[in-house]
Amino acid sequence: MYKTVEEKPIQKTTVEKLMNKRPSRTILVLVPTILLILLMGAIMGAIAGFISTPEMLEAIDNGVIQITELKKNEQRMLEVKSKKVDSEEKKKNTEIDIAESGKINQEIIFKVQVLSSGKPLASNSPRFKGQKNVWEYEDGGLYKYTVGNKRDLQSASALQLESRKKGFSEAFVVAFQNEKRISVRKALKILK
Repeated sequence: MYKTVEEKPIQKTTVEKLMNKRPSRTILVLVPTILLILLMGAIMGAIAGFISTPEMLEAIDNGVIQITELKKNEQRMLEVKSKKVDSEEKKKNTEIDIAESGKINQEIIFKVQVLSSGKPLASNSPRFKGQKNVWEYEDGGLYKYTVGNKRDLQSASALQLESRKKGFSEAFVVAFQNEKRISVRKALKILK
């Protein structure tokens, strides 16, 4: 005697239900994206850790310092080159003085002062407006710049007018004896 037992369907647990259910399209895209972001973050963290080691930071600092020093050296070299050109120009002007005068700076020379500056200027400075044979002398803490080597006041006055026409509105005549500035009045007395 066997009794037939009716089979009742077994209820599935919630976990089994979830396991049998197909994941939605959003989940299929979202999960790999999150994993990819986490992986990228781990890689970036590893790179950042590598870069920020004390040795790497010191190497970067040294590179920046070396670049800064190179720029400073380049600027110094340009200044030295400019001074060398200026000193060669001054030497050339002295040679012109000697050649024009026939005596080594024993006579009176008239020049036209066109500029003065608190800092020395390179001989090719745009402030000279293309003037050639610019001569520099220092007086009272200022660097003063003249043009011309004239033996008489009339020639120097004509050069003064030319200089004013070229844009040096405050150009004026100055006199030198033995490369030392003297007053124009004193120069005229010596020439009499």
